[in-house]
Amino acid sequence: MKIIKSICEDITQYLLKVQDFRPGEYYGSFWSEKAYHGPLLDYHAGGSHHNRGAGSAALGLWLVGKQNNDSDLTRRAETAFDWLAARQHRRGGYFEIQNNEKPSDWEHTGLEELSTIETAFVVHGLGMALLQGLPPKKNYLDCLKKAGLWFLSIELPPGSGVFPHHERSPYDTLNATFHSVESLALIYWTLKEIYNNRIGIFLQGACRGIRHTLPLQWKNGCYPYGAHGDSNIKYEDSTINYTSLVLWCLLNTLDVLPASFRSQIPAWRGFERKIAAGAKKAGSFLCNCVDRNGALLWEKNETSTAKYNIWTYAITFNVLMRTGGSGNIATAKRILRFLANKRTSSGLLPMRDRGEEITECAYMQSDILLFFQPFINFNI
Repeated sequence: MKIIKSICEDITQYLLKVQDFRPGEYYGSFWSEKAYHGPLLDYHAGGSHHNRGAGSAALGLWLVGKQNNDSDLTRRAETAFDWLAARQHRRGGYFEIQNNEKPSDWEHTGLEELSTIETAFVVHGLGMALLQGLPPKKNYLDCLKKAGLWFLSIELPPGSGVFPHHERSPYDTLNATFHSVESLALIYWTLKEIYNNRIGIFLQGACRGIRHTLPLQWKNGCYPYGAHGDSNIKYEDSTINYTSLVLWCLLNTLDVLPASFRSQIPAWRGFERKIAAGAKKAGSFLCNCVDRNGALLWEKNETSTAKYNIWTYAITFNVLMRTGGSGNIATAKRILRFLANKRTSSGLLPMRDRGEEITECAYMQSDILLFFQPFINFNI
């Protein structure tokens, strides 16, 4: 049995069930019954329509629809992208939506706080769908251009290659910078290829982010949550989740910018060897975080609020498969077998590898669909 294909089919059916077509401001989006977001750690605090969830879900439905020549799925995906384009803040970013439709306020200022991560998942979905045949409407062009300018506006200090987690965040977090890197590269390439609109500052911003962040990898291959040297946050902690996430963003950047094009970018000079070495080290670190049964070794390797999340298993599987090599692939297969044994009676994976069974968290299920889709015909 093709386990990945079966899981993807069940997630797709779940997303079709929760897409919201009631008249009103959420038409075309996706309802998440369990609107968990760390550090709340409370799946029962009230659901939400996540912007990031819509970005991933729409891309997932678009890809499945294209693969199966299913016009209903592609129509649904386009409706979701239309909702996202209309939902964009005037400054170009997106709010991170938590429980009960409430935007995040990580710094407790009570002010508007647009999110790098939320915006990046929207850009990933929209940009990749446009490159895979989504009709190139003007509102999508405007959305991507505004998002790119917003990313550049939050780079702090300007020209540093540091892109914070959200507006007014004082911290240098590796995942936020690499989400920005991927987004800026994808926006540049999508505007160039689909709209014949070259905006070089987006590509330059991506290169600055890579140059700043690559040296922050630990010797053991871990990409920590944040840069060393900031006493306000515990940056010294190991993390499986954010190592996989940084590597995922980096691999996505390489996928979207062809090697022949990268070799012609002066600002890219010297990156290829360093990226390859970093990916190899990250793969080694991740393999050492998986036991012989495919379970993640959380206790000594994860101190973030992502601990115990199945989402982390799925993205780690994805990056090990894509990085390649016999050891990485063998470890990825163990992870997949572990996940196959975790499926619930609904066919969906639970959100955590222990405790109460929770499945209806739409943005997590949407991301799992994206992490698995490239391997949909893979046999364990």
